[in-house]
Amino acid sequence: MHCSKILACTLLSGLTAFAQMQPVVTGDQGSGSIDWSERFIVATGIGAPNPDLSEAAQRPAAIRAAKQIALRNALETIKGIFISSSTTVKNFMVENDVVSSSVSGFIKGFEQEGRTKYMEDGTVEVSMKVPLDGVGALGDLLLGKSIGDQPAITKFEGTKAKKEQIFTGLIIDCKGLSVKPALSPRVLDESGREVYGSAYVSREWAVKYGVVGYSKAVETAAKLADRVGKNPGQVKGQKAYGTNSTDIVISNDDAADIRSAAKNLKFLSECRVIFVID
Repeated sequence: MHCSKILACTLLSGLTAFAQMQPVVTGDQGSGSIDWSERFIVATGIGAPNPDLSEAAQRPAAIRAAKQIALRNALETIKGIFISSSTTVKNFMVENDVVSSSVSGFIKGFEQEGRTKYMEDGTVEVSMKVPLDGVGALGDLLLGKSIGDQPAITKFEGTKAKKEQIFTGLIIDCKGLSVKPALSPRVLDESGREVYGSAYVSREWAVKYGVVGYSKAVETAAKLADRVGKNPGQVKGQKAYGTNSTDIVISNDDAADIRSAAKNLKFLSECRVIFVID
């Protein structure tokens, strides 16, 4: 386990954030993707002018069509999001009519216009940006009752290291393990015991930040003091876990270090965890 002092030695000046863009929907009429670093969905729609309309009406109609397609692509993108190692948003919507209605209603009522491009042939492209986090946003809707106002777990279970180590956050290097982003992933030790997951967090922080943040570089993650604090622990993931490969297994020794101090429950409850993925 390495603290931020060790990480700081490897920081490169002038690094900019890497976007974790996950394309989900792509077609002739637009596309949809998820930026897991910045935690938002970008969806585009393309509307063509209708020659049967008057010239004055063609552009407004093309804009309306582009917006409708962008919203449709946003919804399809959302359906492809992994909630956990075994569930996608689409599965959750099929199983829960309330969630399905809430998500569909959120997208239909989404009013942010985003960027609009006008082509020489009259075609219009509308791009919309839909945030994952925030009160009333998608993450809030999709986490449902899986996360309570206060953490369900208030004390560590499992082997603890004899020497106490206190951290302000946790960075897990998952490079090369094909870990997939999710709204509510878990961290497990080699014995399968949970080190971190939805039961460790409070709803306020999960809605604000997301259960886990994602980055493409350890150095970049270490600079995110607002997320992981000034003294984050750094561990190397052992393997991806679960049907959707969203969970990560860490070594028993690293898990014991995290459990060594009851104070570490605080940073876990505030979702100060970042996965570094490919």
